[in-house]
Amino acid sequence: MGNRGQRAKKLISDKLSDKKFEETKHYSKRYAATVISIASAVICVLAVIGAFLLRDYFSAENLENLKIFVAEHWLAGALIFIAVCVVQVVIALIPGEAVEIAAGVIFGSWFGTLLCLVGITLGSIVVILLVRIFGRKFVESLYPREKIDSLPILRDPKKRNATIFFLFLIPGTPKDLITYIIGLTEVSIPMYIILTTVARIPSILMSTLGGDAFSEGEILKAIIIFAVAAVVSGAGYLVYMAIQKANKKRHDKTQE
Repeated sequence: MGNRGQRAKKLISDKLSDKKFEETKHYSKRYAATVISIASAVICVLAVIGAFLLRDYFSAENLENLKIFVAEHWLAGALIFIAVCVVQVVIALIPGEAVEIAAGVIFGSWFGTLLCLVGITLGSIVVILLVRIFGRKFVESLYPREKIDSLPILRDPKKRNATIFFLFLIPGTPKDLITYIIGLTEVSIPMYIILTTVARIPSILMSTLGGDAFSEGEILKAIIIFAVAAVVSGAGYLVYMAIQKANKKRHDKTQE
């Protein structure tokens, strides 16, 4: 029993070592940008082809047909939607909230939330692995260096886990950027999954509840849910900006 406990603790513990992921230089920034650009182009082409082939199912008047299609092919529909979530996290072509609302419309609130969590978790794992393979320059090909350096607290082992949970709990924070930056730290993937999965549930569930209400014709209920979500997201973004400002001041004082 003691050995099992030690193995479990080791699995979710941060991999503290002399190797710093942020200093890795496997590939050039141009190479990383080329890879992500080609991947984005291929995904866009596939999305256009898929939308054309399934255009009849995605029109507003055929929403019921789409639900029937998913009900009859629930496994294929679930796998396709999980793949969409993975792409959304890795490439960030469309806002995550839009995907979550669609999950509520098509699959209902609870099953839609489950699919979102599975897809987002898989996409986040892909992001972390990509960052740890390609290094910091890969992240800099997607986000400005200033944004990357604006979250130094994530590299502090004493505060990092609590900060990750807090930032993912608050709606409105740039979770895609944060996930890429987490890949530059030594945080273990199992620990990341535990922290972010629990933290994401409230905001995802709110989006899927709104989508579910809209699909059931409960327009007023959907409007109220989306309005509350917008207010909470706005407040969360303001809190995030305040944290960023405080971090910048602290960083500037340290440099002085």
